[in-house]
Amino acid sequence: MSDVIEFIIYITWIFLLIADMISNRKTRKSNIETIEEIHKSNDLFDSLLEEVQANEKLTEAVQHKATAQDNFMWESIVILAKRIHKLEDNNYVK
Repeated sequence: MSDVIEFIIYITWIFLLIADMISNRKTRKSNIETIEEIHKSNDLFDSLLEEVQANEKLTEAVQHKATAQDNFMWESIVILAKRIHKLEDNNYVK
């Protein structure tokens, strides 16, 4: 009777050992897949970050150009106003 119980315990132990090995292998495989997905996500994030930074630089350049154009336009308006004022002073405009 003791031999039967020892045999059952031994078989149960072997079964649990094999089940644990299979579980560890599946977990390891799942971890590897998860790590690969994380690396893909990081690469995608890096490329999106680079694109956003490039867009920010482009936006700054466009805003700088727009500001320069606005400044030029206002300077032209001021020059034109001064010339009109001079003409009024010289009685050319009535």
